[in-house]
Amino acid sequence: MAELLHRAASEASLLDAWREVQANDLEDGVPNPHVSAYADGVLGRLGTLSTALRDGSWRPSPVYAMEIGKKSGGKRLLAVPAVEDRIVERAIMEVIDDIIDAVLLPWSYAYRKGLSVADALHDLATARDEGVRWVVRADIKDCFEKIPRWPALTRLREVVPDAEACHLIGQLVNRPGVGPAARRIRSGRGLHQGSSLSPVLTNLYLDSFDREMLRAGFRVLRYSDDFAVPVATQTEGERVLEFAEQALERLELDLNTDKSRIESFDEGVEFLGKTTTARSGTRAATHISPLESTVYVTEPGASLRTKGGRMRVVHRQSQLLSVPYERVRQVVCTAPVTLTSPFLRRALEHGIDVVLTEEDGEFLGRLLGPQGSDVWLRHEQHRLADKNQAKLALAASFVAGKIANMRTCLLRTARAGKLNGVETVADRLLAARRAALDAASPAVLMGTEGAATRDYFAALGAALGPTWAFTHRRRRPPPDPVNAMLSFGYTLLTREAVAAVELAGLDPAVGFLHEMRRSRPSLALDLVEEFRPVIVDHLVIGLCTASKVSPAGFATDESGERGCRMDRDTLRTFLAAYERRMLTAAHHPTTGRRVSYRTALTVQARHLANVITGRTPAYTPIGWR
Repeated sequence: MAELLHRAASEASLLDAWREVQANDLEDGVPNPHVSAYADGVLGRLGTLSTALRDGSWRPSPVYAMEIGKKSGGKRLLAVPAVEDRIVERAIMEVIDDIIDAVLLPWSYAYRKGLSVADALHDLATARDEGVRWVVRADIKDCFEKIPRWPALTRLREVVPDAEACHLIGQLVNRPGVGPAARRIRSGRGLHQGSSLSPVLTNLYLDSFDREMLRAGFRVLRYSDDFAVPVATQTEGERVLEFAEQALERLELDLNTDKSRIESFDEGVEFLGKTTTARSGTRAATHISPLESTVYVTEPGASLRTKGGRMRVVHRQSQLLSVPYERVRQVVCTAPVTLTSPFLRRALEHGIDVVLTEEDGEFLGRLLGPQGSDVWLRHEQHRLADKNQAKLALAASFVAGKIANMRTCLLRTARAGKLNGVETVADRLLAARRAALDAASPAVLMGTEGAATRDYFAALGAALGPTWAFTHRRRRPPPDPVNAMLSFGYTLLTREAVAAVELAGLDPAVGFLHEMRRSRPSLALDLVEEFRPVIVDHLVIGLCTASKVSPAGFATDESGERGCRMDRDTLRTFLAAYERRMLTAAHHPTTGRRVSYRTALTVQARHLANVITGRTPAYTPIGWR
């Protein structure tokens, strides 16, 4: 049995899927009798279901077809699967969702973890703020009911590398109907509204439409079958409608001409239940308010002291900061400072992480208290690091996560209008992600990672423009301002990762992607890979393109020994932006909730610990949308 179907058919996956089905049933407070009946002896039922899926004997049941009224008039076809079918759908969707999501362009917002109506409206308002005055508004007529199944399943087979899983999905897609609206279940056409697989398959099928429009120069903001296209003029909007109608015809779908229109922001653009006008505000990023903060000490000659239960930062008899020790999680000293004995004692008592770096971010050392690690967990970690195949599988996950997030970083930069012609590089990065997961050896994996990183940083240089003269990644020492910021940010992020893996009970020195080396936190470097584009690269792009920093705020050592460094004002700007980014809330795939990126590091470290001990079957990188 192929890997994806094997994972979906496991009793653990089916039990998780059953819990989701049961939770969804209880949302309206009225239990469905069929769901309640399935709950009787559910573990035995799931065991039998798992066996049937594994040996290929399981067959889906017909869907129950009925009609419900639309707000706009007419009747919508709803096809409700049997309880056991819903469990299978949930389980199979869980293993294919991330694979399909990696293919989709970032302007498809519906049914995707971490994206929502708010993101679509934010991007629409951003287009307005960049000077666009008009928006094409349209939707696809009876989209779910008219999608041709064979082309949709053919596209699925191109993306999902598991023939058995695709065959099972084909069986679910082609179920016949029973019930009062069974006449509307057509052979060969339509995805069942009511099936949890249909939204994912719809997104994948309509991705071809999104890409054809993008190749023609039109960026589609699409939420399921409803879409908006920002355009400069009304005349261009008419061309978009004509092109969209032709593109949909090639997919055997119809533009809903009755609802197609060209609207201006001056009069208000209706999209997803909201009206965006010339004066509407944009959504600010959500930030988590921490109970404990990181304190950055950048003033040379400062002294860290204690008074009562408060940490004080003093410079030349002037108090720069006074904060209760209970509110401090970490102190990062980027300049030569004095650490008094009372301060060091209190820092140890409160478990505060004290980090010393050079002005360019080079790590010097940390103040550590008594180690409270899990010796058995570390023993399992060391054993796993000696198993070549297991080690390669984890290394491939880290690299694949990094490449996926590099791709999203470029697509987001393009979405903000700061990078053109990104599609070719994005496609190469998508292929590189797949190649990383299939790498037969560490050498092949590192070759794939290296080529993808070169592509990525070359595109990043194009986004930053000639002002910054950034062409590729260089370090030790960084020769230019962009490399200086990247190096400094990666150092800060690595220190955070060291603390996260120690908190999870792991050994920071024993990694799976990075080889062991004296004084090298190899596991922390492994964990950092998927976070680099999400946090540091995104931060640097924003600072440079928004003119928050300038090349004049850097100094280069003429001897070349120390390279390029930020001046004090630029460093403060960078650190403030870094802290905001670490506190930014994002959807976490494992927990299913929004957490800060700082918390996400710790969650990923604990997730990795569960993989090492076998409690979780495979490592899932955090995916940026």
